[in-house]
Amino acid sequence: MATRSTALDAVRTALWARSEFSFIPDRDMAPLDGDARPTGGRRLLFAGFPSDFSLAFLLALLELDVEVVGVLTSPGAHPAILADNALSRIADHIGVPLLRAWRVNDEHTLLDLAGLDLDAAVMASFDQIIGARALAVPRQGWMNVHPSALPARRGPEPVYWTIADGDSIAGITMHRAVPKVDAGPVLVQRTLEVAADDTSGTLTRRLSDVGSAALGEAVGRLLAGEAGEPLDLTNSSYAPSVGHRHLDPAPSVATALRMIRAGVPNMPAWTTIDSNVVYVIAAHAGAPGHGQSSLTLADGVIILDDVWRQCGCHHNLVACPHLQE
Repeated sequence: MATRSTALDAVRTALWARSEFSFIPDRDMAPLDGDARPTGGRRLLFAGFPSDFSLAFLLALLELDVEVVGVLTSPGAHPAILADNALSRIADHIGVPLLRAWRVNDEHTLLDLAGLDLDAAVMASFDQIIGARALAVPRQGWMNVHPSALPARRGPEPVYWTIADGDSIAGITMHRAVPKVDAGPVLVQRTLEVAADDTSGTLTRRLSDVGSAALGEAVGRLLAGEAGEPLDLTNSSYAPSVGHRHLDPAPSVATALRMIRAGVPNMPAWTTIDSNVVYVIAAHAGAPGHGQSSLTLADGVIILDDVWRQCGCHHNLVACPHLQE
Protein backbone atom coordinates (compact mmCIF):
# COMPACT_ATOMS: atom_id res chain seq x y z
CA MET A 1 0.00 0.00 0.00
CA ALA A 2 1.24 3.50 -0.80
CA THR A 3 2.57 5.78 1.94
CA ARG A 4 0.28 8.80 1.91
CA SER A 5 -0.54 11.84 4.05
CA THR A 6 -1.93 15.33 3.65
CA ALA A 7 1.53 16.73 4.34
CA LEU A 8 3.13 14.63 1.58
CA ASP A 9 0.39 15.73 -0.82
CA ALA A 10 1.26 19.36 -0.02
CA VAL A 11 4.96 18.71 -0.64
CA ARG A 12 4.15 17.06 -3.95
CA THR A 13 1.90 19.95 -5.01
CA ALA A 14 4.55 22.55 -4.12
CA LEU A 15 7.27 20.65 -5.98
CA TRP A 16 5.30 20.25 -9.21
CA ALA A 17 4.22 23.90 -9.08
CA ARG A 18 7.82 24.79 -9.96
CA SER A 19 8.44 25.60 -13.62
CA GLU A 20 12.05 24.38 -13.36
CA PHE A 21 13.67 21.55 -11.43
CA SER A 22 17.14 21.87 -9.96
CA PHE A 23 19.83 19.31 -9.12
CA ILE A 24 21.23 21.59 -6.39
CA PRO A 25 20.97 19.49 -3.18
CA ASP A 26 19.95 22.22 -0.74
CA ARG A 27 16.14 22.08 -0.70
CA ASP A 28 14.56 22.57 2.73
CA MET A 29 11.00 22.75 3.97
CA ALA A 30 9.17 23.21 7.25
CA PRO A 31 8.71 20.10 9.40
CA LEU A 32 5.79 18.04 8.13
CA ASP A 33 2.69 17.77 10.30
CA GLY A 34 1.58 14.37 11.50
CA ASP A 35 3.16 11.20 10.22
CA ALA A 36 2.73 8.68 7.43
CA ARG A 37 3.90 5.23 8.44
CA PRO A 38 4.53 2.66 5.71
CA THR A 39 2.03 -0.18 5.93
CA GLY A 40 3.90 -3.15 4.51
CA GLY A 41 4.93 -4.53 1.15
CA ARG A 42 8.26 -5.10 -0.56
CA ARG A 43 11.01 -3.27 1.34
CA LEU A 44 12.84 -0.55 -0.59
CA LEU A 45 15.62 1.92 0.10
CA PHE A 46 15.72 5.33 -1.61
CA ALA A 47 19.09 6.98 -2.27
CA GLY A 48 19.35 10.60 -3.34
CA PHE A 49 19.57 14.24 -2.32
CA PRO A 50 17.33 17.12 -1.15
CA SER A 51 17.09 18.34 -4.75
CA ASP A 52 14.01 18.78 -6.92
CA PHE A 53 15.02 15.85 -9.13
CA SER A 54 15.60 13.41 -6.27
CA LEU A 55 12.48 14.49 -4.39
CA ALA A 56 10.31 13.92 -7.46
CA PHE A 57 11.32 10.25 -7.50
CA LEU A 58 11.15 9.75 -3.75
CA LEU A 59 7.61 11.12 -3.76
CA ALA A 60 6.72 8.92 -6.72
CA LEU A 61 8.17 5.88 -4.96
CA LEU A 62 6.03 6.60 -1.89
CA GLU A 63 2.94 6.40 -4.12
CA LEU A 64 3.74 2.83 -5.19
CA ASP A 65 2.61 -0.34 -3.46
CA VAL A 66 5.94 -0.78 -1.67
CA GLU A 67 7.37 0.12 1.73
CA VAL A 68 10.21 2.65 1.78
CA VAL A 69 12.13 1.57 4.88
CA GLY A 70 15.15 3.85 4.66
CA VAL A 71 16.65 6.87 2.91
CA LEU A 72 20.34 7.11 1.99
CA THR A 73 22.19 10.32 1.18
CA SER A 74 25.76 11.52 0.70
CA PRO A 75 26.92 14.37 3.01
CA GLY A 76 29.89 15.36 0.87
CA ALA A 77 27.69 16.88 -1.83
CA HIS A 78 26.49 19.88 0.19
CA PRO A 79 26.66 21.21 3.78
CA ALA A 80 22.85 21.28 3.93
CA ILE A 81 22.80 17.48 3.89
CA LEU A 82 24.29 17.39 7.40
CA ALA A 83 21.44 19.54 8.72
CA ASP A 84 17.66 19.36 8.47
CA ASN A 85 16.57 19.42 4.83
CA ALA A 86 13.72 18.26 2.62
CA LEU A 87 15.03 14.69 2.52
CA SER A 88 15.51 14.41 6.28
CA ARG A 89 12.07 15.89 6.98
CA ILE A 90 10.37 13.37 4.70
CA ALA A 91 12.31 10.53 6.34
CA ASP A 92 11.19 11.78 9.77
CA HIS A 93 7.61 12.10 8.54
CA ILE A 94 7.44 8.50 7.32
CA GLY A 95 9.36 7.24 10.34
CA VAL A 96 12.38 5.69 8.61
CA PRO A 97 16.12 6.14 9.18
CA LEU A 98 18.11 8.65 7.14
CA LEU A 99 21.56 7.21 6.50
CA ARG A 100 24.17 9.90 5.84
CA ALA A 101 26.93 7.80 4.29
CA TRP A 102 30.22 9.44 3.41
CA ARG A 103 31.25 6.16 1.76
CA VAL A 104 28.45 3.81 0.84
CA ASN A 105 30.82 0.86 0.42
CA ASP A 106 32.33 1.11 3.92
CA GLU A 107 31.73 -1.75 6.32
CA HIS A 108 29.54 0.22 8.73
CA THR A 109 27.28 1.41 5.89
CA LEU A 110 26.98 -2.15 4.58
CA LEU A 111 25.87 -3.23 8.06
CA ASP A 112 23.30 -0.41 8.20
CA LEU A 113 21.92 -1.42 4.80
CA ALA A 114 21.82 -5.11 5.70
CA GLY A 115 19.86 -4.23 8.85
CA LEU A 116 17.04 -2.82 6.70
CA ASP A 117 16.28 -6.26 5.20
CA LEU A 118 15.90 -4.77 1.71
CA ASP A 119 14.20 -6.22 -1.32
CA ALA A 120 15.61 -3.49 -3.58
CA ALA A 121 17.06 0.02 -3.70
CA VAL A 122 16.23 2.95 -6.01
CA MET A 123 18.57 5.90 -6.46
CA ALA A 124 18.00 9.20 -8.25
CA SER A 125 20.94 11.61 -8.51
CA PHE A 126 23.18 9.81 -6.03
CA ASP A 127 26.88 10.70 -6.35
CA GLN A 128 28.64 7.50 -5.28
CA ILE A 129 29.39 4.34 -7.26
CA ILE A 130 27.81 1.35 -5.54
CA GLY A 131 30.34 -1.44 -5.17
CA ALA A 132 29.68 -5.14 -5.64
CA ARG A 133 29.17 -5.89 -1.93
CA ALA A 134 26.65 -3.07 -1.49
CA LEU A 135 24.86 -4.04 -4.69
CA ALA A 136 24.40 -7.53 -3.28
CA VAL A 137 22.67 -6.37 -0.08
CA PRO A 138 19.12 -5.94 -1.47
CA ARG A 139 17.65 -9.21 -2.70
CA GLN A 140 16.81 -7.77 -6.14
CA GLY A 141 19.66 -5.26 -6.42
CA TRP A 142 19.71 -1.52 -7.09
CA MET A 143 18.10 0.61 -9.79
CA ASN A 144 19.42 3.99 -10.92
CA VAL A 145 17.37 6.78 -12.49
CA HIS A 146 19.54 8.61 -15.03
CA PRO A 147 18.33 11.64 -17.04
CA SER A 148 19.53 10.60 -20.49
CA ALA A 149 18.70 7.99 -23.09
CA LEU A 150 21.53 5.63 -22.18
CA PRO A 151 24.02 4.69 -23.52
CA ALA A 152 24.10 8.34 -24.65
CA ARG A 153 25.42 10.83 -22.10
CA ARG A 154 26.58 8.65 -19.27
CA GLY A 155 28.05 10.67 -16.41
CA PRO A 156 27.08 13.47 -14.01
CA GLU A 157 25.76 16.24 -16.30
CA PRO A 158 23.58 14.72 -19.06
CA VAL A 159 20.87 17.39 -19.07
CA TYR A 160 23.39 20.21 -19.32
CA TRP A 161 25.17 18.71 -22.32
CA THR A 162 21.90 17.70 -24.00
CA ILE A 163 21.03 21.39 -24.26
CA ALA A 164 24.54 22.82 -24.67
CA ASP A 165 25.28 20.51 -27.61
CA GLY A 166 21.91 21.09 -29.25
CA ASP A 167 20.47 17.56 -29.00
CA SER A 168 16.97 17.22 -30.40
CA ILE A 169 16.03 14.26 -28.13
CA ALA A 170 16.42 13.85 -24.38
CA GLY A 171 15.72 10.78 -22.30
CA ILE A 172 15.43 9.25 -18.88
CA THR A 173 16.58 5.71 -18.16
CA MET A 174 15.90 3.39 -15.24
CA HIS A 175 18.55 0.72 -15.22
CA ARG A 176 20.07 -1.87 -12.92
CA ALA A 177 23.12 -0.49 -11.14
CA VAL A 178 26.52 -2.12 -11.64
CA PRO A 179 29.94 -1.09 -10.26
CA LYS A 180 30.49 1.22 -13.25
CA VAL A 181 28.95 4.61 -14.03
CA ASP A 182 25.58 4.38 -15.83
CA ALA A 183 26.41 1.03 -17.40
CA GLY A 184 23.80 -1.44 -16.13
CA PRO A 185 21.02 -3.08 -18.16
CA VAL A 186 17.93 -1.01 -18.89
CA LEU A 187 14.59 -1.76 -17.24
CA VAL A 188 12.63 1.20 -18.65
CA GLN A 189 13.55 4.14 -20.87
CA ARG A 190 11.53 7.15 -22.05
CA THR A 191 12.44 9.91 -24.51
CA LEU A 192 11.03 13.30 -25.43
CA GLU A 193 11.82 16.16 -27.80
CA VAL A 194 13.93 19.04 -26.53
CA ALA A 195 12.07 22.35 -26.92
CA ALA A 196 13.84 25.32 -28.50
CA ASP A 197 13.44 27.33 -25.29
CA ASP A 198 14.22 24.55 -22.80
CA THR A 199 16.61 25.34 -19.98
CA SER A 200 18.22 22.59 -17.95
CA GLY A 201 15.56 23.34 -15.36
CA THR A 202 12.53 23.01 -17.63
CA LEU A 203 13.92 19.92 -19.33
CA THR A 204 14.73 18.30 -15.99
CA ARG A 205 11.17 18.93 -14.85
CA ARG A 206 9.72 17.34 -18.01
CA LEU A 207 12.06 14.36 -17.75
CA SER A 208 11.10 13.93 -14.08
CA ASP A 209 7.45 13.95 -15.09
CA VAL A 210 7.75 11.17 -17.67
CA GLY A 211 10.20 9.29 -15.44
CA SER A 212 7.94 9.42 -12.40
CA ALA A 213 5.07 8.09 -14.50
CA ALA A 214 7.24 5.13 -15.57
CA LEU A 215 8.71 4.43 -12.13
CA GLY A 216 6.07 1.88 -11.18
CA GLU A 217 6.79 -0.19 -14.28
CA ALA A 218 10.53 -0.06 -13.66
CA VAL A 219 10.25 -0.97 -9.96
CA GLY A 220 7.93 -3.82 -10.87
CA ARG A 221 10.52 -5.24 -13.25
CA LEU A 222 13.28 -4.75 -10.67
CA LEU A 223 11.34 -6.58 -7.97
CA ALA A 224 10.39 -9.34 -10.39
CA GLY A 225 14.09 -10.02 -10.94
CA GLU A 226 14.11 -9.08 -14.63
CA ALA A 227 17.63 -8.78 -15.96
CA GLY A 228 16.97 -5.79 -18.20
CA GLU A 229 18.33 -4.96 -21.65
CA PRO A 230 22.15 -4.80 -21.72
CA LEU A 231 23.71 -1.52 -22.85
CA ASP A 232 26.08 -1.45 -25.80
CA LEU A 233 28.79 0.76 -24.33
CA THR A 234 30.78 0.80 -27.56
CA ASN A 235 28.31 3.47 -28.71
CA SER A 236 28.13 5.37 -25.44
CA SER A 237 29.01 9.01 -24.79
CA TYR A 238 30.03 10.68 -21.55
CA ALA A 239 28.66 13.91 -20.02
CA PRO A 240 31.42 15.31 -17.75
CA SER A 241 30.98 17.69 -14.84
CA VAL A 242 30.70 21.36 -15.74
CA GLY A 243 31.12 24.61 -13.84
CA HIS A 244 30.10 28.17 -14.63
CA ARG A 245 31.34 28.41 -18.23
CA HIS A 246 32.74 31.63 -19.64
CA LEU A 247 30.58 32.96 -22.49
CA ASP A 248 33.15 35.23 -24.14
CA PRO A 249 35.09 32.41 -25.91
CA ALA A 250 31.89 30.89 -27.37
CA PRO A 251 32.41 30.41 -31.13
CA SER A 252 28.93 31.58 -32.13
CA VAL A 253 25.76 33.26 -30.95
CA ALA A 254 23.88 29.94 -31.15
CA THR A 255 26.47 28.20 -28.99
CA ALA A 256 26.41 30.98 -26.38
CA LEU A 257 22.62 30.95 -26.16
CA ARG A 258 22.63 27.16 -25.67
CA MET A 259 25.29 27.54 -22.95
CA ILE A 260 23.07 30.06 -21.16
CA ARG A 261 19.98 27.83 -21.31
CA ALA A 262 22.02 24.79 -20.28
CA GLY A 263 23.38 26.60 -17.22
CA VAL A 264 19.99 27.57 -15.79
CA PRO A 265 19.35 26.96 -12.91
CA ASN A 266 22.24 24.79 -11.73
CA MET A 267 25.40 26.36 -13.18
CA PRO A 268 24.75 29.69 -14.98
CA ALA A 269 27.29 30.82 -17.57
CA TRP A 270 29.14 34.06 -16.92
CA THR A 271 30.62 37.14 -18.56
CA THR A 272 31.67 40.56 -17.31
CA ILE A 273 29.89 43.92 -17.25
CA ASP A 274 32.12 46.89 -16.40
CA SER A 275 34.82 44.41 -15.30
CA ASN A 276 32.43 42.72 -12.83
CA VAL A 277 31.50 39.04 -13.12
CA VAL A 278 27.81 38.45 -13.81
CA TYR A 279 25.91 35.20 -14.32
CA VAL A 280 23.61 35.19 -17.34
CA ILE A 281 20.13 33.77 -16.83
CA ALA A 282 18.43 34.89 -20.06
CA ALA A 283 19.59 36.42 -23.35
CA HIS A 284 18.63 36.75 -26.99
CA ALA A 285 20.34 37.57 -30.29
CA GLY A 286 20.02 41.05 -31.74
CA ALA A 287 21.23 44.63 -31.68
CA PRO A 288 21.31 46.23 -28.22
CA GLY A 289 19.06 49.16 -27.41
CA HIS A 290 19.97 52.08 -25.22
CA GLY A 291 21.30 50.95 -21.86
CA GLN A 292 21.13 47.23 -22.68
CA SER A 293 24.10 45.06 -21.79
CA SER A 294 25.40 42.90 -24.61
CA LEU A 295 28.16 40.52 -25.62
CA THR A 296 29.77 40.57 -29.07
CA LEU A 297 30.75 37.21 -30.54
CA ALA A 298 32.33 36.18 -33.84
CA ASP A 299 29.06 36.04 -35.77
CA GLY A 300 26.84 38.50 -33.93
CA VAL A 301 25.67 40.01 -30.65
CA ILE A 302 23.60 38.68 -27.76
CA ILE A 303 21.57 40.94 -25.47
CA LEU A 304 21.81 40.07 -21.78
CA ASP A 305 18.20 40.13 -20.60
CA ASP A 306 18.70 38.88 -17.05
CA VAL A 307 21.92 38.61 -15.04
CA TRP A 308 22.71 37.76 -11.44
CA ARG A 309 25.56 39.10 -9.33
CA GLN A 310 25.71 35.80 -7.44
CA CYS A 311 25.99 32.46 -9.13
CA GLY A 312 22.88 30.76 -7.73
CA CYS A 313 24.60 27.37 -7.48
CA HIS A 314 25.21 25.70 -4.13
CA HIS A 315 28.08 28.12 -3.40
CA ASN A 316 26.09 31.23 -4.42
CA LEU A 317 29.24 33.40 -4.41
CA VAL A 318 30.54 35.93 -6.91
CA ALA A 319 33.96 34.31 -6.60
CA CYS A 320 32.52 30.80 -6.98
CA PRO A 321 35.13 28.01 -7.17
CA HIS A 322 33.18 26.52 -10.10
CA LEU A 323 34.02 29.55 -12.29
CA GLN A 324 35.64 28.33 -15.51
CA GLU A 325 37.98 30.56 -17.52
